[in-house]
Amino acid sequence: MKYILLCLSLLVFFGSSISQTATPTNNEEEYMKEYNKRVAKDSLFGVYIPKDAPDAFRQLDKLIDEASKKKFKEYPEEKVKVFGLRSLGKWMTMNWSLYEGSRLVANLKSRGLYHPEDMALFLVIGYYRTLNNLPLEEKERIDEYQKKRHDAFLAEKKKRKVLSETIVKKPKPEKK
Repeated sequence: MKYILLCLSLLVFFGSSISQTATPTNNEEEYMKEYNKRVAKDSLFGVYIPKDAPDAFRQLDKLIDEASKKKFKEYPEEKVKVFGLRSLGKWMTMNWSLYEGSRLVANLKSRGLYHPEDMALFLVIGYYRTLNNLPLEEKERIDEYQKKRHDAFLAEKKKRKVLSETIVKKPKPEKK
């Protein structure tokens, strides 16, 4: 476990030097213009961006040494979920531009994943399941992430205080 954490920490550390940071945009139009440019590219800042989840898994196979893969495979999936966002998921988020946008982001959005943390977790669990020859259950996991985000939104909405409430009566249409 220490070895995997060390390897992934090194990936995060060295990956951060080439992370996909972009200058903030001033408005929605500027943002979309920049986003569309990024989505069309197969690499950003010299880093190859996978086109979809299977391509991401192939890239991880190339980047992660066999000993680390072996240890990663042996983790229980529940630990992988926690571990995923803190290390490998963080590396993916920074290097594959999950916040700023990339072709991988566009692909995952088209499948129903919109939050970068959900995207990273989806990829980490998918990679884990691929290594262990387990069913990917992608649709079920996407539904689970969407439900979690929706439930969090509703919980936050319940906490909000109504500042004022106005009842507006619609005028009755005139009869002719």
